[in-house]
Amino acid sequence: MGKTCAVLSLARWVEMCVNPEATFYLIDSENKVRSAMKAFGGDAPGNVVYYKVDTMNQATWAVDDILRKHKPGDWLGVESMSRLWERAQDLAYLATSQLDKAEYLEKRAREGKKAPPIPSPDSFWSVAKGAHDGAFLDRLALVEDLNVVLTSTLQKPPKEGGFMKENVDRKAVRVEMGIDLGIDGAPRLPYYVETLAMLTLKAGQVSCQVLRDNLSGKDETRVEFEVPDRKSWAGEFWGRCR
Repeated sequence: MGKTCAVLSLARWVEMCVNPEATFYLIDSENKVRSAMKAFGGDAPGNVVYYKVDTMNQATWAVDDILRKHKPGDWLGVESMSRLWERAQDLAYLATSQLDKAEYLEKRAREGKKAPPIPSPDSFWSVAKGAHDGAFLDRLALVEDLNVVLTSTLQKPPKEGGFMKENVDRKAVRVEMGIDLGIDGAPRLPYYVETLAMLTLKAGQVSCQVLRDNLSGKDETRVEFEVPDRKSWAGEFWGRCR
């Protein structure tokens, strides 16, 4: 809850307090950033370089461009990894069936579900993971002079014994973090990050729970705090965790 505004509040905090010379690149796969920027009004960050992406190929092109242009100390926000994982699978449907996901599933339904829900599974997952991991996420993980912020959504995991079995990596993350929620996106996404923060909304109040913070020098790294408004997450996080 509030992930887009949290990223923009971070861009604003970087501009005001961390590094005024830093560029904050922003890859947007959800088309929510522009409206959120308008909501910030005169407090909108002025350091953002914006990339709107509708396909996985556009996302990998954006990474190419950012890695070529960035300077040490710059930032990159990705909004969001759950949607990019979907885009990677869309690419895999096209590569393995010459149809996008909607067309393939519609064709499968017309044929009485004779075709598998995923065409050529081995090739399908090779394409999807190659685009998402090899061409996108792994490259960001290897860059040491660019600060990277990834967002994703949360949902309740499938019930034990149900039709859908929970991915082993997703279950391990839930146990490690002590949360009863699954992190959307690629199953191993949480293992890429040093700091993991969860934003939730309850009774109209947004709160942030830091589940992991390997970059903190403080004794207590798993903290929880309220976020008073859409512009305040970064200041609250920096004051309590850095």
